[in-house]
Amino acid sequence: MTMGTRSRNDLVGAKGRVQNALNHWRESLADVTEYWKDSTAERFINDHFAETEGKLQRILITLQEAADLVRAIEKKVADHDYGD
Repeated sequence: MTMGTRSRNDLVGAKGRVQNALNHWRESLADVTEYWKDSTAERFINDHFAETEGKLQRILITLQEAADLVRAIEKKVADHDYGD
């Protein structure tokens, strides 16, 4: 396994863990909002957690972009003739 492949696999693994965290976040938020339904709950969630899902989504996108970049670099390196 090359260093690039290992890096790409690490990025894909991290993306999977963030996706699991996002899924868990959504489930937990749904549980909380099911039981805590008043205006205080809505205000608290909006004040403290409104950006959480968007930030996790951006992390997922960035990790995918990084993995794609590593793959593109690997391809360029593999396609390059070093004269060996």
